[in-house]
Amino acid sequence: MPSYIIREEENMTVKQQLMKEIEDLPLDAQEKVLKLVHFVKEEILVLREKIFTEKKGNALADVDKIAIETGIQDLAEHHDHYLYGISKR
Repeated sequence: MPSYIIREEENMTVKQQLMKEIEDLPLDAQEKVLKLVHFVKEEILVLREKIFTEKKGNALADVDKIAIETGIQDLAEHHDHYLYGISKR
């Protein structure tokens, strides 16, 4: 079973599993995870609320207005790596 799948392991909560996985990462990878968490909290959730409250018609028509800088230079090319942990090619 791939390590990125959420599972009940030793009666651990998702939060406990996440913290264990992060603790096992090297420092540079932990910093990337922290950036990702900040990105999710500050950008995606705020953006979703903004779109919901403003009821924008078509998000694709406004993609240039909702684009978010992640600081990850190769995100488009290696999105599977960042989403699923697959090795970069």
